[in-house]
Amino acid sequence: MTHHHHQDKRVIEPLINVAHNSDDTGLEIRVDLAGATKETVDLDMGEKGFCVKADAEDFRYENCFMLAHDVKPDAAQATFTSGLLRISVPFKESWHGHKVTIQ
Repeated sequence: MTHHHHQDKRVIEPLINVAHNSDDTGLEIRVDLAGATKETVDLDMGEKGFCVKADAEDFRYENCFMLAHDVKPDAAQATFTSGLLRISVPFKESWHGHKVTIQ
């Protein structure tokens, strides 16, 4: 098996699906990284978007994605199972605002 240099691999933009979570407190993000190995997945998350990179055998995934709402990157959780990267991240501001109790 010949060893490929990183630059030789063709770059593919992964398919990304972003949806609000069930209680509208954050986002559920799915990134299709079929063929990539968990060790190569690199996820860089900011308040306004994220970048993801991953290596498969003869190509690599690379893409950055802007989000419509600011999120809290330090509270993001990510799992990678059989080619699918799932990220759940809360919104920075609650979508519904703060419920004020009426006295």
